[in-house]
Amino acid sequence: MCFSSSASFVVAAGLLPLGVGAVRYAQDQQRNDLLPLALTPFFFALQQALEGLVWLGLDPDGPDWLVHPAALSYLFFAYAFWLAWLPWSVLQLNVQAPPLRRRWMLQGLLVLGLLAGAGLWLPLALDGSLFQPTVVQGSLNYNTTLLADRWINLGAGSTVYGVIITVPFMISGSVRLRWFGGSLLVAFLITHLAYGYAFTSVWCFFSALLSASLFWIIRDPQPQALPAH
Repeated sequence: MCFSSSASFVVAAGLLPLGVGAVRYAQDQQRNDLLPLALTPFFFALQQALEGLVWLGLDPDGPDWLVHPAALSYLFFAYAFWLAWLPWSVLQLNVQAPPLRRRWMLQGLLVLGLLAGAGLWLPLALDGSLFQPTVVQGSLNYNTTLLADRWINLGAGSTVYGVIITVPFMISGSVRLRWFGGSLLVAFLITHLAYGYAFTSVWCFFSALLSASLFWIIRDPQPQALPAH
């Protein structure tokens, strides 16, 4: 599979109107609990636009000064933002809805995501030499050196990452959100098995494509939380 700046920018442009529609729906329904999920396509659009800049900077005639700041911003989403935002988005839908055990699990995953995200991304922000994007087999490999590499192998680390990202959706009370979580899990496994050399880039690209379905998913007629008073 070959990716490029054009692919990243096209996905970014395609997600923007879907994000607008999702946010308008949440506002029209006066469902503040839906807004985090409705905003998710916007953030995926921004992340893909940042990767487009990385591609441009890596071009032989491109502005190479773009590479590191764009890559660091992109990795913020990949390594930190999604680990907190996605569990939090699902938690907002279930903050008042039973069962209590589900809320505890979501809160635990949110805390774990915050801690893992800080441990993954902050060292990169402090030391730019810990990552160096390159093109490998038509995809981007960010070549990151992580603190966790000393204690956790790639398989175990990827498993923890996948759990934090997908389990919140899988335990949600919404059938559509469970479907979304299952789709993320399939994309995760395919990327891990077939594109391990560029896991971060390909996984986020597939996830961005899947986020387009949130325009449909947030119209799930099943109640996610008790109405606010």
